[in-house]
Amino acid sequence: MIQGILTFQFKLNQNETTGEINPEFSPIQLVFSSSKFDENEFSGLIKENDIFGSFYQHTVGVFGVKYGFSNFYAGRLKETPYQVFSYFKQLTDGTQYLTLCLFELDDEIELFEDLIKEMASRLDTIFEKLTKASNTRQLDLISNVNVRLKNELKYTIFQVERLSKLDKLQKVSLIYNSNERLKILEILRERPASKKDIKAMVEQMKPTANIDILLRPFLELNLIRRDWIKGEKDKKTGVVTNQGEYIFLVKDIIFARVPNQNLLKHFKDTNNDLLPLFKQKSIDYFNDYDPYEEPIENTQRLASILLNPDVYDFFVLMRSNHYPLDKIPKIFSEFAVTEILLDNLKKLNVITEIKDENKRSWICLLTDIKPLTIFPEYLLPKIREAYRKGEEVEEGEAEGKITFEIAKKALNLLEVSYPEKITF
Repeated sequence: MIQGILTFQFKLNQNETTGEINPEFSPIQLVFSSSKFDENEFSGLIKENDIFGSFYQHTVGVFGVKYGFSNFYAGRLKETPYQVFSYFKQLTDGTQYLTLCLFELDDEIELFEDLIKEMASRLDTIFEKLTKASNTRQLDLISNVNVRLKNELKYTIFQVERLSKLDKLQKVSLIYNSNERLKILEILRERPASKKDIKAMVEQMKPTANIDILLRPFLELNLIRRDWIKGEKDKKTGVVTNQGEYIFLVKDIIFARVPNQNLLKHFKDTNNDLLPLFKQKSIDYFNDYDPYEEPIENTQRLASILLNPDVYDFFVLMRSNHYPLDKIPKIFSEFAVTEILLDNLKKLNVITEIKDENKRSWICLLTDIKPLTIFPEYLLPKIREAYRKGEEVEEGEAEGKITFEIAKKALNLLEVSYPEKITF
């Protein structure tokens, strides 16, 4: 859970007589989501050394350069048990600002990256106005800009908290929106694998990857099982091999589009004139649609937009409603651009636009989205083949082999989990 967003201005405070400097971070607006911290006492959240450490990460190699630039940094704090996603902005006059978004260690901060970067783009304007107002000593303008800054930080915390409360469909989106999680799924579709091996392969893609966080949506959706496997002792060397925690796939899952039955039923029950037009659009789309042939790029784009809180709220609303284009409900957040959101949904054929006999445009949800879970029967011959490799070759000579204990556990888990259902 996000703990707060803190903004500072970096000041050198050079002594005009001696030339000595006393650098400090002057707080501008500090907004906390937890009552444990406030503007007067937040040392338990972040200490001065970590603030300077984050600042150094942003400015190393460019310190003292007199031009405007900005960048981001993500990392773990050294003196408190939190992690930071920070934004640094230097204006053209050399004024420097640092914004720190502070999270708990088990938070997946990559999930909130887009929200924080959107906030940063708006902070650019705020920081420029604040600098101008400070340089010209316009006290009223300084006060107004500070109010806007505080509201911006509060709003971003609100958006992050919204995105932290994912339902099952969005948890599937987490899997398909992550190349690392797709790699885990690819591995487990071939055979059971040790957590150690999965971790090593994923870290080749992203050295800072946290395997426990990556596995979380798989576990929450009951797609995998984790179990400890007792290893086998080599008769010649006495070394125990293939021992440790293993990951087993017990349900596979894909994103699928389905007709929007709720809206079709509503149109039919109410004798709506849009029924034949909407029905034909639905038929045209699903005549050419095959969930197993859908390009992975389309699925990833779909997963990405479903992790946008504004888009997802609109998607849920449209499942059983339709609206004229000129009267779209005001459910989007303050900074969302309705036209861009609608355009993105149209390009993915999630929504469609229909004109009635009066040429009025209506927005309808063309396709509902339902994850399909399947029993991975295809794993049975793969498990047998991987075990056969282990029987036929010497230790270390075959890639993808598994032992008798691993194969036995995999088959048992598949048998036990077969009747389990995952509903969305």
